Amino acid sequence: RGGAAAAAAATTSPPLPDSWRAKPAPSSRGAMPSLSGAHRSILLARMFGVGLHLLSPLFWMLGFGRLALLLLLGGVGLARGGGALVHGAVPPMLRETERPPSKEEMDAAAGAGLYCVAGVRNFGPNLASEWAMALESLAFVCTYGKKNCLTNEMYRGELSLGKIAGLVWGKLREGVVRC
Repeated sequence: RGGAAAAAAATTSPPLPDSWRAKPAPSSRGAMPSLSGAHRSILLARMFGVGLHLLSPLFWMLGFGRLALLLLLGGVGLARGGGALVHGAVPPMLRETERPPSKEEMDAAAGAGLYCVAGVRNFGPNLASEWAMALESLAFVCTYGKKNCLTNEMYRGELSLGKIAGLVWGKLREGVVRC
C-alpha cells in the first residue's frame, strides 16, 4: 500500500522545468574554434610547426635529444604565435596579403587546433585537422599560391603528401622550376 501511495504522489508532482531548452545546444565533442579562415601566414606557421614536430623524433633517434627537444618546443611556439614571424620571412609570392596577422588573429589561432590545452585533450581529430591544414599549406607553397602547371593536378581529388611530392618531383625531374 505504501508503494502505491508513493507512485501516485510521483505521478501528481509537477513536471521538471524545461530549462535545458533555453540553453544553446552542446557542441559536438572536440569541436574547436576553426582555423579555416585564418590568415595565410598563420597557416604557414602551423605547417612549419608540424614539420618541426616531424623532424624532432628523427633527431632524438639519432642521439640529438636536446636538439629534438628544441625542435619540438620551437614547433609549438611557431605554430601558436609565429604567424607574424613567418609573414616577414616568406617571399612576397607566398603572402596572400601585405598586412601581417593582427594580435587578435594570432590569439584566436593560438586557442584553436592541436596547439592548445583543449586541443591536446581531443588529440586525434585535432591532429587530423592540423595535418590536413599542413598539406593544404604545402600545396599552396608548391604552387606559389597561383594557378600554374601544378595547380590543376594538385587540387584534383584528395591531397596527400605522396601526391604533392610526386607532382613536384615530376616537374623538377623535367627541369621545370617555374611554370
